[in-house]
Amino acid sequence: MTTLIVVFITLSLMGSALWILPPKKERERMALRMQARQLGLNVQLTSIDLPDKWDKSKNREKTVAYALYRLKPIETITANVWLLPYEVWKYHDVIDGWWSSEQLDASDEVKKVLSEYGDLLTGVQLTADSVTFYWREKGDALALEALSMLVHSLVEYKGKAI
Repeated sequence: MTTLIVVFITLSLMGSALWILPPKKERERMALRMQARQLGLNVQLTSIDLPDKWDKSKNREKTVAYALYRLKPIETITANVWLLPYEVWKYHDVIDGWWSSEQLDASDEVKKVLSEYGDLLTGVQLTADSVTFYWREKGDALALEALSMLVHSLVEYKGKAI
């Protein structure tokens, strides 16, 4: 009987400890965020306002931002440049399925990453201070590395061609 009580108490303590641990999906997200920090990206939970197809209204979306900040702001970028995975009527075509708010001459590397991993992204924003991609963290470590290369390529954007 004593053994049964000891086993029951031990199992209840183990159950309590396991209940406190985060689920597997949360551990994977934390691992992605730690890897992003190692790649030099800042991670932030945020909300963004994305334009609809006719650019008449904004749709607020909660998402995760992975940003690479520039050491020195680029003064030639006066307005935020958006790359979006859906058509907005006055945006310019970058590749099949991606549009930008300004005319961009995207490099082959940028086009390749957007075509391969574009379905994971909510959008990419280029500002004078940073390059940020927004996603729902549905990719794996390889996707994060490719998206990091995308951001590092886009950080060279000075306001004309990338």
